[in-house]
Formats: sequence, C-alpha cells, structure tokens
Amino acid sequence: MITDQDVIELLSALVRIPSVNPAFRQPNDPPEWFGEATVGHEVARRLSAMGLEPELDEALPGRANVLATLKGTAGDGRRIVFECHMDTVQVTGMSIEPFTPVVRDGRLYGRGSVDDKACITMMLLAMRELVADPPAVDVEFVAAVDEEFQFKGVLHHLARKDGLVGGVAGEPTSLQVVTACKGCVRWTIEVRGKAAHTSQPQEGIDAIAIATDLLAHLRLTIDPELRVRSHPLVDAPSLICTMIEGGQGPNTVPARCVMTFDRRTLPGETGEDAWREIDAAVRGFAANLPEGAAITMHPPFIDSVSMDVSPTAAITEAARAACRKHGLSDEIVGVPYGSDATKLTAVGVPTIIFGPGSIDQAHTADEFVPVAEVTTAAKVLVDLARSFA
Repeated sequence: MITDQDVIELLSALVRIPSVNPAFRQPNDPPEWFGEATVGHEVARRLSAMGLEPELDEALPGRANVLATLKGTAGDGRRIVFECHMDTVQVTGMSIEPFTPVVRDGRLYGRGSVDDKACITMMLLAMRELVADPPAVDVEFVAAVDEEFQFKGVLHHLARKDGLVGGVAGEPTSLQVVTACKGCVRWTIEVRGKAAHTSQPQEGIDAIAIATDLLAHLRLTIDPELRVRSHPLVDAPSLICTMIEGGQGPNTVPARCVMTFDRRTLPGETGEDAWREIDAAVRGFAANLPEGAAITMHPPFIDSVSMDVSPTAAITEAARAACRKHGLSDEIVGVPYGSDATKLTAVGVPTIIFGPGSIDQAHTADEFVPVAEVTTAAKVLVDLARSFA
C-alpha cells in the first residue's frame, strides 16, 4: 500500500540531495551541489532494498543513469519503461531553502520537488508495489541524467530500446495523460560590424543596430507564417529571441552582437526544417547589409524533437484506464514543453508524459508538489503496468 507518509519520507530524502545539472554551475557555487551521482546512489540503494538489481550505466563522465528491471509473469520479453530524470535546474534566487524539504499545507517544498523528484518518487513506490505482485509485462525503471540541458541520459539509453513496447516519462502534468508536445530547436545568430569611436559613428558599422533590424524583419516575415499553423493539442509554433549579447564598451560602436533563438516546433516538423526556414529569412535580410557587415546563422546546439502518440497506442489506453480507476480525467492533452518522452517516441517506443504537480511550479523560487498527487500518481502507475495489453 502506498501512503502519503511513504511519499514524504522518500521525496524528502531525494530533495535533501543536491543534483543541479553541471551546465548551470556559476563560479561561486559549491561543487557538491552539482551532478547526479549522489542522488543516483540513493535511488540505487532504494531499488536494492526492494530486491531489484540496479545498474549504473554511465552516460557522461561521472554521470550515470540508474536502471533496474522487474520481470513480468508472461515471460515474453516485452517491457515498458518508467523513465524520470535526476538533474534539477539552478537554485539562484530561490525564496526557500532549496535542499531543506518542508511539508506545509499538504505540499512538499524544495528544489526538484516537482521537477523531477516527485516523479522519481512515484516510480520507485510503484516499482515497490509491483515487485510484490508483478504484472504480465516486464517493467524497466530508468532514472536518467541531463534532461534539463541536452537529454544525454535518455539518448544514451536508446541503445537499450529493443523489447520496449511503451513508456511513461515522468514530468509534472497535474495527473493528466500527455500524448503530444512541441519540439525545440535552439541556435545563435552572430552579427559582425565594425568598431569605431562613438564620436565618429560614421566610421563604424553598428552590429547591435543590424541585429535589432533583423529581429524586426523576422517578426514581420516569420511570425505571421507561424501563427497560421496549428496542432489540435499543442496550438501554434513559436520563435523567441531569448538572449542578446553585444558591444565592447560604452564609447565604442559595437562590432559584434550574438542573439540566441528558441523555436518551438509542432508534431510533424523537424528541427532542421524549422532552422532552414529561419535561415532563408536571414539570408534575404543579409542581402542588403552594408559593405563590411556579415551575419552568420550557426547550426543548432539543441534539437529536441516533438511527438504525437496515438490515442489507441497500448500505453495510452493503459494510462487512461488507470486514471479512470482512480477518479481522474482520462482526457489526453498536449503540452508546449519537451521531455525525454520525445526521444523514446522518435525511435518507435510510444511514450506518454505523466506525473504529479503542475509544470507552473517547475524551476520556481518556491518549488513544491502536492503530496497527495504523488501518492495517487504512484497508484496510477501500478495499475497502468498491470493493465498494459
């Protein structure tokens, strides 16, 4: 039996262990806050206590996924995967103590409480119940590294996809079954001008001015195109300039400006297609640059695919049935954010996204998750595994 107290004990233990993604480390941050190794050993210890045999599978130097498989009663080699991630985002600006879990008004507070240690908790508790009464299908548990940056953990795990017939990726979905999500492609555009003293601006080429004109050009040419496209579960795609860096000093015409872009793609779009569409618009703009100026459209540094899992996929039907059993809505929904689910789905493993808590609380200054939702989510996973066709 899974109780709220089980959730509080396990989730508190996980929140107490810092596991910030190393990509977010700042110069004065304590080194012990970063990496998933310590929380991974705790997860492995919990799996061992259930009678499972955990494996540490190194995906990046010093950063290992934690795996364990429960054999089902059918013995036919088919397996589903419960996949979650151990890394969190940075703690800068938090209004609560990030690694001191506090339970108040039915919520557990702390960094990673909802994203994604609540999902680690729901999956570990579900595995504990399934060990006592195994389902027909094999159930694989995977706690992955690096979801918050480049998805290297789940991408590494794809080499083990043989036999997988469905999956659940744990993310905060407010206990809704998510079958579709947008993809994300990110890249930089570099504008080169010419430095000059600001007392003689005519001698220079202002890279920041060119960059702002380029942004206006993209709003006029690309935004209208994106607004007329749509998907029934995730709405329209988007293009956002998220960062601008430029200039050398207060009295110098800026010779360089770099802009970072985030393009959210729809199911059916590829990151390469989206990038090339922007590239064509940038090339059109660059044809009218003053002599001596240049624009470079750099290749993507992130390309996370979208997904759209069929409503009739076995994993979808099992999830909806389990939700109904626990008095939850069985409506399938879409989300604008990405997750490890898209990588599994892209290689032929239909994977839904499901978990306790709201995505609105992820990465926030006072991150929290409702304890009762974690308890319910774990019970849903147990029934999902047992009803999987």
